[in-house]
Amino acid sequence: MSNETLRQQLALLYKLQEHDRELLSIHRRFQAIPRHIKQLEANVTQHKDSLTAKSGELAEVEKSLRSKNADLEMNEVQREKFKSEQREVTTNEAYSALEKQIEFLDDKDADTEIEILELLEKADQLKEELQKLDSEVASENEKIKEQTDQFREEQKELKASLDAKMEQRAKFLPKIDKQLSILYRRWIERQKGDFIALGKNGTCGSCQLTIQPQNLKEAQKYEKLVYCASCKRVLYVEPHSPEIPFP
Repeated sequence: MSNETLRQQLALLYKLQEHDRELLSIHRRFQAIPRHIKQLEANVTQHKDSLTAKSGELAEVEKSLRSKNADLEMNEVQREKFKSEQREVTTNEAYSALEKQIEFLDDKDADTEIEILELLEKADQLKEELQKLDSEVASENEKIKEQTDQFREEQKELKASLDAKMEQRAKFLPKIDKQLSILYRRWIERQKGDFIALGKNGTCGSCQLTIQPQNLKEAQKYEKLVYCASCKRVLYVEPHSPEIPFP
């Protein structure tokens, strides 16, 4: 491979690297979208669960209210029974015993009525909270739906960009020397980073360290691949003449 050909190949390889960096960035974003959508769906579920929990709490309070009112009704039936029996008894002892039973029911009902008032207050509070929560959830769900739609639209756009980038890459690859292509692919697979490092003003653009003078001199000849002594990347350095395109 001639000096000029190697320089041109390094230039092409650098362009491929830049192209692949953009491609990887788009691909990462594309892969992240399903996770974002899943998180939004989890938020929807969480909001529904909050509504369900609050509704369940209100249902339990209303159930207790029905039970307490049923107790009052049963006590009233029992009280009328005791009063009826009082009209039929013939001794003071029997009358007093029934009177104590009625007083017991009265005291029990008084406690129950206080509990009912507390439950009614609790029910009103829960209804207010439920109404507020329902409004918040509806608003949040609308926002989540909008965000999800945006993600899905972005997903389509990214897919189109990925397809276009892959098509461009397929046309670009044949221009690069096969051996260089293999070295590039192996490096990317192993290192997950740049293969080509720009050398400007005697500095490696990857590790930001000064290129050893001998390495820099060899790299500027474009007779063979020259690697940075520090980060081991292939050096693509500024040519001697500013008229030669770079990078």
